[in-house]
Amino acid sequence: MGLSFALGVMVALVVFFLWRAHPADFQSWLAAAALVVCPPFILSYAIGSTPDSAFALVLGVGTILFANGCLYAGVAAGVYAVLTVVGKKKS
Repeated sequence: MGLSFALGVMVALVVFFLWRAHPADFQSWLAAAALVVCPPFILSYAIGSTPDSAFALVLGVGTILFANGCLYAGVAAGVYAVLTVVGKKKS
């Protein structure tokens, strides 16, 4: 689960850096793609691409990173639980 948490954080970082570099591009299909791989990215609409303060940016991005990491870890834990139950039924 630690690996999937790290993967979630890395995906969120990639989405964040793309959003900061090209905010105009995230008004089209790219925003939908970002929401598919990083659902907490929806919070970026609350802070905007140019927030009023650095604290707002740190708080928003930290929330997005942590939430996406937890989401990926939760999905991995769910898949592991299902595979464990299915594996026990077969043997």
